[in-house]
Amino acid sequence: MGAPRSLTAVPRQEKKPRTYEEIVRAIYNDERATPEARELLLAIAYAVYLNDRENGVSPLREARRVLGRTAAGRPRYDGLMAADAPRYETPRDVDVHAHTVACQAPRLRPYQPKPAVPYEPDPHAPSPIRPYELPPDLAALKAEAMAAYTPPRDWRTEDGVCGANSRYRVLEKDPVTGWESAHWFCRRHQDHAERVTEQLRAQNETAPDPLPNKGGLLPCYFKADWEKVYRHYAGRFWEPPTHGLCADDWPKPGQDPVVKKGRMRLVLGGHDLDDTP
Repeated sequence: MGAPRSLTAVPRQEKKPRTYEEIVRAIYNDERATPEARELLLAIAYAVYLNDRENGVSPLREARRVLGRTAAGRPRYDGLMAADAPRYETPRDVDVHAHTVACQAPRLRPYQPKPAVPYEPDPHAPSPIRPYELPPDLAALKAEAMAAYTPPRDWRTEDGVCGANSRYRVLEKDPVTGWESAHWFCRRHQDHAERVTEQLRAQNETAPDPLPNKGGLLPCYFKADWEKVYRHYAGRFWEPPTHGLCADDWPKPGQDPVVKKGRMRLVLGGHDLDDTP
């Protein structure tokens, strides 16, 4: 198959670009790709390799047409492009509301749950004609369930943590990746939160810029001016990460770097970044 139009030749020192079958297989096997990112990659691969484009219609513009629109009438292509912008997103447990997280300060005494209040019938309630009794089959099921019941784990005492609703959050930045994690403390353990804050101050100040953990898949498969594309769709507040735009270039602790393979070069036209289909 000849090189698709509006694609430039790959430099000689790089490996030969993959065939359509190879790139589709790689996209489906890419564990980093969400279903939405995989759909965007496949649409661009189709536009690059298979579609008979008209003169002057670039692969990105053709992929925009193939992906269609949302129920609100917006092109799906715009949101998928913005979602692939390389960035770091903090974990969900870092951005939750404080009162929904248990305090992790050390527990000083065993946890004592509130005693169960025994049921006492209302003396003013009318007396039933006869006491209610469960049918024999239901009574047997109840007895079986009570025999198999296991009380919940006393995780506060076993894990040695306070467990009360938190109020204070202390962020910790990994000295290698720059990724954030959170430590939570309740009102009674404010002094403990202040102590942990001071212990982590030097580490947090010297931590590197966080490694991106989202997006960056398009540059793994196709060559183009992706910074220009991402700036257009991700908004004016997006900035390229210091570790590069391509997810293959981001180091992962404890893992070997991804082997780089040949990529087809996309030439952006003047209408590729239009807001109209």
